[in-house]
Amino acid sequence: MGEQKKGEKGMEVLRFLQENKKKVIGAAAAVVVLIAVLVGTLVGSGARETSLGISAETETENDAAGQEGSETPEENTAESTSVALEENAYPKIIALIEAYYQAAADGDAETLQTLTEAMSEDMLIYLQKRSTYIEDYRDLTCYTKAGPVADSFVVYASYEVKFREVDTLVPGISPFLVYPRGDGSYYIYEGEVDEAVNAYLEEVSAQDDVVDLMNLVQVKFNEAVSADEDLSDFLAKMTDDLKVEVGEALADAQAAQQETETDAAAAQTIDADEVRATDVVNVRASDSEQADRIGKLQIGDVLRVIESRANGWTKVDYNGKEGFVKSEYLEPVGTSQESTAGTDGEDGEAANELPSSGTVIVAETVNVRKSPDEKADRVGVCYQGGKLEILMQQADGWTKVKFEGKIGYVKTAVLKIMN
Repeated sequence: MGEQKKGEKGMEVLRFLQENKKKVIGAAAAVVVLIAVLVGTLVGSGARETSLGISAETETENDAAGQEGSETPEENTAESTSVALEENAYPKIIALIEAYYQAAADGDAETLQTLTEAMSEDMLIYLQKRSTYIEDYRDLTCYTKAGPVADSFVVYASYEVKFREVDTLVPGISPFLVYPRGDGSYYIYEGEVDEAVNAYLEEVSAQDDVVDLMNLVQVKFNEAVSADEDLSDFLAKMTDDLKVEVGEALADAQAAQQETETDAAAAQTIDADEVRATDVVNVRASDSEQADRIGKLQIGDVLRVIESRANGWTKVDYNGKEGFVKSEYLEPVGTSQESTAGTDGEDGEAANELPSSGTVIVAETVNVRKSPDEKADRVGVCYQGGKLEILMQQADGWTKVKFEGKIGYVKTAVLKIMN
């Protein structure tokens, strides 16, 4: 097979993986680096775009990388990028990256979630599907430079991958953005970055020693492809197969999510004479989102309950008329208003001896968010007396939890548990 054809197939792999990566973390500013991370995109979190453009959702604005580090730790300066790459210099970083790649090889989504922050469900599915092609990762080396805030790191992990269907070991390299936790451990950040972090990462990636490292891996990759005529064919076929497998899995996951949400809404009835609005929400003429809107509730508005229906709607007395409101935006009166409107705020009391892990019963209603951000979408509402499984308390004032089988976040300051 000609070298040009092999190169074209390799670039097809790169384009596919770039299309499937929706979150941006770290990469390179030069075209040579884009080519060099080709193998990294095959086998690690190098499936990241090399252009660090920032896009903010209207409701989740900037789930910015380093939220927990950018406000309190001192930001590193451009001078930090001039320090030469260090090789295997930090045992905790090495252990983190090794654990990540072991989980990626095993398709262990639960472990990947504990080692990372803001990894999308799409990427988890992709890593799980890709793991079926991978036997293991070998000769892992961690090259580090100082990250954008104190005690953070930009990590370039190089390795060789043993795919199940080929004998040739495939060299690869992937960039990671690593932040510290309050307990002295570290995690890999997989979310969007703000402009300051973006600029910092671009400067790091353009340093001569980083470019040289990327070029070295590129040369090794080219040599591996040249030595094994079947390798590029395998990579191209894997790409095509993954397109189908990931697409089907994403469709199944979305269907399952919709079914779960429908079931949850149907099961959510409110046993109370009065309810309070937990968010700004429309009042409809009937129990349908397509029904005419007859009004709007503000956070804290109290209404008399006429009927709470199993389809996820509650009939209420709205200014002397019957109206319908989605039950998920209501709570029984008697639950603290502060814990509803202020659930994600800064004025709540400190958690009372909050355990570091395990299942707890909440003493007040609390919003569970999709990411550690007050503007993030809600995973759900855990009402007073409900159960949360605590996964980790973070240094940024949020606690990572599992709620009704989903991973979410609640403000530590307002998370109170029953004695």
